[in-house]
Amino acid sequence: MRWILGLVWIAFIAYALLLAPGQSPGSDPIFKELITMQSKEPWLLTVFSWLGIFPAVYACMLLRTSVKERGRVPAWPFVILSFGLGAFALLPFYAWSSSANRSSGYTSLHFGRQRKWGIGRLAAHKLTHVVLLLLTLGAAFYAVTQGHPDVYMDAFNQSAFVHIMTIDFVLLTLLSMIAIYRDTEASRRSPAWAVTGIIPIVGPLIYLLTLRRDRI
Repeated sequence: MRWILGLVWIAFIAYALLLAPGQSPGSDPIFKELITMQSKEPWLLTVFSWLGIFPAVYACMLLRTSVKERGRVPAWPFVILSFGLGAFALLPFYAWSSSANRSSGYTSLHFGRQRKWGIGRLAAHKLTHVVLLLLTLGAAFYAVTQGHPDVYMDAFNQSAFVHIMTIDFVLLTLLSMIAIYRDTEASRRSPAWAVTGIIPIVGPLIYLLTLRRDRI
């Protein structure tokens, strides 16, 4: 699996730099509208906002527990980078921390005196997961009721940024299935939960919301 993820990462970088169609961000008005949140197309704004929510979901998956460090790379630098780079940052983490290199288990961080790490506490809190879920569903409702998919597809073909961010979103969705599967090993849940990852953002959040509190 580590080699597959590594090859996907390299292929994604090569495609983004060399083959992605459309205008480059420097001369792309769609990119400028999205960065300033001035786009008038709800689907563009929604997918762009989802790419901000998705890294937060991965943060909840990866930072709510501490890992027995036996040569394993820490997750937090990749989580931070993912807020700007998405799958570009998370693919190498999951490739590097493949099953061959992972430690034997996770140590739960308990709420109370032992749990002093603020970020881990926030990542594990059910309220965080509920807020992320509401933001995701709210953006989806806005896009479905007000958006025009044909306008998004035109932007997908005309803007390199929209093209790459769309592929990035798809990769983050597929990668979440691996993230959930690995987490089930630590939380002692059925690996079948990994299937929920096919539902973008919502699936991983449902998985997190149904975790027992004393296991996180």
